[in-house]
Amino acid sequence: MMNIVILEDQAEQAARLQQMLARYAESHPDFSYTSKHYDRSIPLLTEYKCDADVMFLDIQMPDMLGMDVAKRIRQMDNRVMIIFITMLTQYAIEGYSVGAFDYVLKPVRYEEFSTKMDRVCRMLAHQTTSQTLELRTKEDIRRVSADDVTYIEVSNHDILIHTGSEVYRQWGNLKSYEEKLASAHFVRCNACYLVNLKYVRGVSGDTVTVHQDELVISKAKRKDFLVALAQYKGGSR
Repeated sequence: MMNIVILEDQAEQAARLQQMLARYAESHPDFSYTSKHYDRSIPLLTEYKCDADVMFLDIQMPDMLGMDVAKRIRQMDNRVMIIFITMLTQYAIEGYSVGAFDYVLKPVRYEEFSTKMDRVCRMLAHQTTSQTLELRTKEDIRRVSADDVTYIEVSNHDILIHTGSEVYRQWGNLKSYEEKLASAHFVRCNACYLVNLKYVRGVSGDTVTVHQDELVISKAKRKDFLVALAQYKGGSR
C-alpha cells in the first residue's frame, strides 16, 4: 500500500491528480494506495508523521513555497520521494538540491504521470529490501534509511547514529541495533561500534576507515569483522 501526500492549492489540479491516481490503479492491479490532500503548506508540515512514500508538491503555494516545504520535510524524512508539480522547468531543476525524485509540468498529462508512477513503483520495490530506522529527536521523529547510516556508536549510555551529514543521539543498546541490522551488512568492529560495511574505505593495522572516521578494531572482533568485510567486498552478500 503506497501512502501518497498531495500539496496543491488549486482544487481542480488536486482533483486531476486524484483522477490520475485512480486511473493508474485501475490499469495496474498490483498497485494500491491511500492519499491525503493539503491545500496549504503549514498544516502538512505540522501534521506530517514521516509516514508518506511519495509527495506531490506544488511549488507555487500561497503560504510557503513548495521548495521550502521540501527543505523542511528533508530535515525530518530523507526517504520520502518528492515529486514537484510546476509550470516552470527552472524550479524543477532547483528541486534536485533537496533530493527531489522527479517533477511533472502543468498541465499534467496522464502519459507523463503514468511514466513517473512506473519509476516510483520500481524504486519503492527496491527500497523495501532496505531497513528503515525511526529516530526520535527533541523536535520530532525522523525516518532514516539504514543504507544512509555509516556506523552506530555507544557513547556513555546513549547510542549515536552516524550518517554522512548528521549524528542522531538515541536511547537504546547496541545489541538491539546489531540484531535488527544484521541483514543490512552491519558488523561490530569492537564493543562500541557497529559498522555499515558499505562505507568501509580501508583497514590499516587495528583501525578501519568508515566514511571519514577511523575506528578501532578490537582483537576479539578482528577475525569476524575482516571475514564479514571480505565476503561483502567479494560479492557474497
